[in-house]
Amino acid sequence: MLVNRPAIGIDVAKNFCFYAAVSPTCTTFLKPFRALNTKQGLLFALGQIKKVEEAFNSKPVIVLESTGHYSQRIVHFFLKQGFEVYHINPLISHSIKNSVVRKVKTDRVDALELAKLVFVQAFRPTTMPKEQLTNLKVLTRTRGHLVEQRAKSVNQLQCAIEQIAPLFPSVLNPGSLTALTLVSKFPTPCEWIEKANNKVIMNMLETLPRQGKTYGQQKYAALVACAEDAQVTGISLAAYASTIRCFASVVQSLDVQIKVIDDQIKALSEQLPEVALLRSIPGIGDTLAPIILGEIGDIERFIKAKQLVAFSRIDPSVKQSGNFIGTKNKVTKRGSPFLRHALYIAATTSVRKESKGSQVNSVIYEYYQRKIETKTKKQALAAVMNKLLRIIFSVLKNKQAFRLISPNQQVEMYQQHLKKTA
Repeated sequence: MLVNRPAIGIDVAKNFCFYAAVSPTCTTFLKPFRALNTKQGLLFALGQIKKVEEAFNSKPVIVLESTGHYSQRIVHFFLKQGFEVYHINPLISHSIKNSVVRKVKTDRVDALELAKLVFVQAFRPTTMPKEQLTNLKVLTRTRGHLVEQRAKSVNQLQCAIEQIAPLFPSVLNPGSLTALTLVSKFPTPCEWIEKANNKVIMNMLETLPRQGKTYGQQKYAALVACAEDAQVTGISLAAYASTIRCFASVVQSLDVQIKVIDDQIKALSEQLPEVALLRSIPGIGDTLAPIILGEIGDIERFIKAKQLVAFSRIDPSVKQSGNFIGTKNKVTKRGSPFLRHALYIAATTSVRKESKGSQVNSVIYEYYQRKIETKTKKQALAAVMNKLLRIIFSVLKNKQAFRLISPNQQVEMYQQHLKKTA
């Protein structure tokens, strides 16, 4: 909505902010001032804003750009003070600020231009997020970062192992518990074939994978062959042994931290019925459901499924000029990368077949098959992500678990609904 109240524009930096105030008629009221992001600085800013409120007998609205974790604390502070806050995407604010001919870029000017934005374009005010959903979002994002670090460390570990024993990855997965335990204790091939280490290594191979004694003996024979091959094909350097131990320790440490975060996510998910609703959708399991809910937040923020799709930024971009209409349009990709990645995994899971030949989600599978008749596989998968998001909206909005029904059944149910409301 366009405001008819005074507005405070805030240009956020790491240690301080510039504040500018404009009147309800969009004229400058206070000269832009600087305040530190400390207790004293924020209280000083509140005092200046109070002057604006008293002058116009109306509580000002707060306008600031989304600048990552720097702006989040400022938004939280002013929401707690009872202000109406507009947390604006920089893509929007930059496009409007660049509309002037004269190029002036200072913190003071930026704060003033931000304050004027709410008088020329309608924005949706930011609301205080629910604590449980915010905790879930922070935990799932932390888990995502840890998993990403683990994948990089495993790749570095594998590179080091392949220098001394090229065949090792074909014997054991370098990221597995068995391999990590083995190379932490015995990082070099010559140690794998020493008689003194025979019993210890055999015990690892039999107990850690939980595959039995025969499996352990087979793996040990393959490990010995790998070590003998490494005597000719590998590089024997003490530095690689230290590198392998180092990266194996890092991966093991990350595994412990991921387990701690997983336990916290599980405990929090049990308190949120929305997680169970999302798990009822085929293709969305225990890992993806908390991620999706944490990124979406309170579903009541969205009136229509189309708004959720726009928020997630998986809607296709539009290119049209004159008689030209673009057909090769990419997904906008301006929303949460965590949500898009979770939807991508859910989509790829939903369109596959089980080991026995049945589909994970027959309706989504048939929808995907129709799409790939006229679109590329990537475009068809994007359409599946869009459809899944609409299903997610319906499940969360109606607070009802997912039911697998065909398109014809859906049409019949809709027609019956129209008859009842007529």
